Amino acid sequence: MSNKFNANALTEYSKSYARRIASDFYQQHATMNGRQILSLTPISQINLFIISSLSDKWQADAAKFRSPYFDFTNNEVQEALQNFMNVVSQYISVRREHLEPLLADATRRAIIMIFDPRAYFDDVLRSQPDFTVTDAAMKQITRYTKINQFIPAYITQRMNGKSFIYVNQALIYLDEALTQKGHEIEQYDKFVAQFSEKLPMDVSALLRSHVPDSIPPAPLRSFFDTAIESAVPPAPLVAIESLAETASPAIPPKPDPTRAPEAVDASSSNGVKFINDSPAVPEPVAPISQPSPLQTGAITTPTDTKPPIVATELPPSLNDTLRETTAAEPSTVAETFHRAPIESVARSISLNQKFRFINQLFNGNSSAYNQAVEEIDTLNNYGQALDLISYRYASQYLWDMSSDEVSELVEILKRRFS
Repeated sequence: MSNKFNANALTEYSKSYARRIASDFYQQHATMNGRQILSLTPISQINLFIISSLSDKWQADAAKFRSPYFDFTNNEVQEALQNFMNVVSQYISVRREHLEPLLADATRRAIIMIFDPRAYFDDVLRSQPDFTVTDAAMKQITRYTKINQFIPAYITQRMNGKSFIYVNQALIYLDEALTQKGHEIEQYDKFVAQFSEKLPMDVSALLRSHVPDSIPPAPLRSFFDTAIESAVPPAPLVAIESLAETASPAIPPKPDPTRAPEAVDASSSNGVKFINDSPAVPEPVAPISQPSPLQTGAITTPTDTKPPIVATELPPSLNDTLRETTAAEPSTVAETFHRAPIESVARSISLNQKFRFINQLFNGNSSAYNQAVEEIDTLNNYGQALDLISYRYASQYLWDMSSDEVSELVEILKRRFS
């Protein structure tokens, strides 16, 4: 994810917004169909992202029909299967517990697209399989892109009819699009207003870098003109100081060995001065362990030394966070007991932990929790368990990877597969 965002604030806002939208709709409906999804929120990009996720699941379900015992390459079979899936797609019916995670993820993706389109499309391109971007993939990306659609359209145009290009080439085209057509990037202020209709959006809390709270309104245009404004460049994450104000060299210049040692004029009020024509050289005094009893201000400290600027570290990725191991060995009997190997994840989770896991990690869905625990217990090693919670449950339920619940669950997995 883009380093421009406060990750926790982005996740919490996306969840809260999805909860508010879902609550308003499901008070009067038990399920939601495709047409209702397309008009679910005032921000059409969010609605398209949900449809895109359902399309991916639809295609994955179609692939499950394939079997080594039947000829699915037969034209009649392919036609029948395609007709069946087309009919199924006309009857979308999603309950709240399945819709809300999709809505939260769609909200998070839309916010990233609005405030940092470069990072959003960079992630999309890099996630393509085999490090290649196909023409079909670009058409699919363009189809479900409403905000800043000129970016995937430009990349498709630069492909010039090729069936695929490598991701590194697509990233070059992405930078070209932003450089040549940056003035077409849609401003975020109108989207902030649309979000705030349901849930107030605090931009300063959402972003790490400073972004102006308001943008002067654009002149009125006709309905057929797209509201296109100049892009607002993001402020740097760390203040850039001029080279003239940087700290003095850490290693002082070596003195001239031909010069005689210089005496210190202690009577000066402006700090240390050197006298070149001193006839005598004082004997060196052995250092002592106690600090010198000089009065405050006896020696003037240089004022032009500034602390070095510390580079901002990028936040760890989801998998990096989960793969962190504890370096400290258990030092007490209690710690040794709590880190001992276990045979079942389900039986090792206390009742208090179970309630917290259900509420904090699975949005109160006990059946989803039970399914996850049962599936984990069927795995063979720690790597499989880590991949399962990383790529399925953490992304589906938008886990806060710094929470105590995630840390406790990872520790249980280590004990289970140690």
